[in-house]
Amino acid sequence: MKHRPSRNNNFIWLLANLVALLFASGLFAQLELRAAQVLVNVSLMLTVIIAVWSMHEARSKWFSPRILIPAVVVVLMIVDSAIASDILASAQLFSMFIFFAITIFLAWRQVMFTGQITWNTIFGSVCIYLLIGLLFGFAYLIVEYFFPGSMSGLQPGPWQNNLDDTIYYSMVTLTTVGYGDITPTAPLTRFLAYMEAGVGIFYTTVLVASLIGMRLSDYKSNKQK
Repeated sequence: MKHRPSRNNNFIWLLANLVALLFASGLFAQLELRAAQVLVNVSLMLTVIIAVWSMHEARSKWFSPRILIPAVVVVLMIVDSAIASDILASAQLFSMFIFFAITIFLAWRQVMFTGQITWNTIFGSVCIYLLIGLLFGFAYLIVEYFFPGSMSGLQPGPWQNNLDDTIYYSMVTLTTVGYGDITPTAPLTRFLAYMEAGVGIFYTTVLVASLIGMRLSDYKSNKQK
């Protein structure tokens, strides 16, 4: 592809992709569409495809975990849109969790080891923050799926019906806001909640310190020149 994202601009694509996913999940929940389950699957498939496209490096082998797992996610989403299955649902949840974890690792490695602050670095930092929220959102969904009633304020039915609610809860927990309309009621979800709050505080602290450190390093290098 001629205009393939590079390490200088790939995070703007990923950020736009993540914001679109968050908006779409909220919009589908707001409109209460009958086809919400299929639409959520489609939006997640697009998210996975665009994320791989923006993060994939030309020198990487296509047969690798970072490509294989997203391919599995897309296949599961397509099959689930046609066939309802408990096994497919659990496989979807775990595969999305693993996908977000790998994407966070790749984004973190690029942001923290570039050695300089650019607009792409800043966009990447925001992407990581949103990805952490999505990662924990799917962690809550996994616990709720296997242990129904682990969170109050969720709807019965397919996990897609609760995606917007768990993402919302995850984001307000990550930012340590906590409105209280959705609450963890089981030990595992409570564990995830306080771990996420800790990660949110730790990430912002490390991020600010790292960005300041890189900026000072750039300043000293430029001064010596």
